Amino acid sequence: MIDYESPLKAEDVRQICLKNGLEILDAQWHLLENWSTLLLELNQAVNLISRKEIDFLWEKQILSCLTLLILRKFSLNSEICDFGTGGGLPGIPLAIVRPDLNLTLFESRQKKVVAVNKMIESLKIPNVQIALGRGEELAKKKQWFKRFPYVTSRAVASSTDIVNWTKDLRTKKSVLHLFKGGKIYDEVFCLKKKFPGIKISSSLMNLNGYPKFAENKKYLISLEYCKE
Repeated sequence: MIDYESPLKAEDVRQICLKNGLEILDAQWHLLENWSTLLLELNQAVNLISRKEIDFLWEKQILSCLTLLILRKFSLNSEICDFGTGGGLPGIPLAIVRPDLNLTLFESRQKKVVAVNKMIESLKIPNVQIALGRGEELAKKKQWFKRFPYVTSRAVASSTDIVNWTKDLRTKKSVLHLFKGGKIYDEVFCLKKKFPGIKISSSLMNLNGYPKFAENKKYLISLEYCKE
């Protein structure tokens, strides 16, 4: 039985994912565990995640990212841009658990790019790469312009700013997934007012067998674009 008052262990997270329809194969799971160990090692030199969050890595970081695969669908072999990836979240967990997807991570801080690139190379994760620079500037480059049918972002700025900054990265038919917490109603209202005609949905991160995300008001906001 999972003790929700204590930090979740790796196997706890695997069980929760399975309860919510996300089965992770052994090969992917072992790679995910190896990545988490390397992340914590590199975090001693580079602040990839808050040191206050280290004990809660599996629930607040990894499970949170994997919830995207539980609550949302991604077409096979799709390209995804992780905008403002920081320590590689959610991009690297997505790439590990869904090896059919192709992830491109954008990060503006060079120390974090070097650290994340070391993870990718050390673990030989073939379907993920990282680029140094501000996402809105990288979008001007031909190789990234209008390339991605999916973009993810973990609360690097206001939703309105992220929509504007990613507009040249997204294909005409695309989905932007935002991780948000707290009172999001004003933010969603603002999105609907500023971007009429775009399908906007918000989902409380309510997982079977794990109530904490819902209790702490963690949400996924998704903006679906059919044309621009």
